[in-house]
Amino acid sequence: MRRGLLPAVLLLLAVNPLLAAGPLPSRVLALPPAVVSGSEPESFDLLDFRMNQAHPPKIVSETTPRTIFGIKQHIALGAGYDNGVVHGSIGFYLTVAEWGRWNFGVPSPALGFGRYHVYDAKRKVTFLKEESSIFVSFASVHYRVGYLRGLGVNWYINLEQVFDMRRNMAGSQVGVSFSRK
Repeated sequence: MRRGLLPAVLLLLAVNPLLAAGPLPSRVLALPPAVVSGSEPESFDLLDFRMNQAHPPKIVSETTPRTIFGIKQHIALGAGYDNGVVHGSIGFYLTVAEWGRWNFGVPSPALGFGRYHVYDAKRKVTFLKEESSIFVSFASVHYRVGYLRGLGVNWYINLEQVFDMRRNMAGSQVGVSFSRK
C-alpha cells in the first residue's frame, strides 16, 4: 500500500496546476425583469391553520381496536307472557359488548306493569288486576336491525330475561330498543 501512495501524491501534484488555469468565460443573459404585482406577502402557516379548521384532519389511531367491549345506552320497550301473566316494561339498558350486529347487556332496571291473578278473600274469587312493578333485566341480547335517519338512532330487537320485583317472578320479554351508537 505504501508503494501506491507515493505515485498517487505525485500525480495529484501534477494535475492541480492544470485545473486552476483561470476563470471560465461568461456571457450576459438578457432576461426581462420579473415583477410580481398585486400580491402581498402571505403566511402559509395561517392558510394551513384555516384549512385545518374548515376540514379537521382525521385522527388515525396507531393501533386498531381489537376488543368487542364498548358501552352503549339503550331505551327499550318490552312485553312478555309467563305463567298466565301478561307484562310489559320500559327501561334503560346498558350493553357492554358487541359482536357483529349483536349487543350483550348487563343487569338493568325497568318500570312496567303486569296483569296478575289476585285472590279476593271476601268473595273467594280470583280475578285479573293490572299493577305497576319494577323489573330487573338480568340478561339481554339486542340485535341491531337498522338506522332510523329521522330520529338519528339505531334500532334493535331485544330478548331478555327479567325478574318482577313486586311478584317475585321470573319471566322473559321481547321488545325493541333504541341507541344513538
